Amino acid sequence: MPETVEIRRLDPHDPLPEGRPGRVIVLRRFDEDDPRKIVTEITLTGPPGRSEAVQPVHADGAAMSLEEAISAAREVAKSEGIGQVFVLDRTAGRLEHEIIEHSGDHSFPGKALDDTDPEDGEKGPDMRG
Repeated sequence: MPETVEIRRLDPHDPLPEGRPGRVIVLRRFDEDDPRKIVTEITLTGPPGRSEAVQPVHADGAAMSLEEAISAAREVAKSEGIGQVFVLDRTAGRLEHEIIEHSGDHSFPGKALDDTDPEDGEKGPDMRG
């Protein structure tokens, strides 16, 4: 079990870390079904086929802040013997701040974002469809 867990903050548009099994990832992102909502998830990957994702909450059911989720992820990593926690805040980029200012609308004037997801049958820049 590692004595300390390194927190590695990645840039908002970096890819999710890949590689050997045994990763803890904290991901803050816009909700897929309601882009006005922001969700935070902790994902633990292990041996092939094992992947657990949870939205961290307090005992009263209130969602944890990003920093609280990072602390919780650190404890998960310690208990699993993993030495790093990767943190990606997909809402932290300059363009994402503009989206937040427009209540989650990805189609505001002057910006054309492609959020098409053919696997889910979603087309267009505004995921609210």
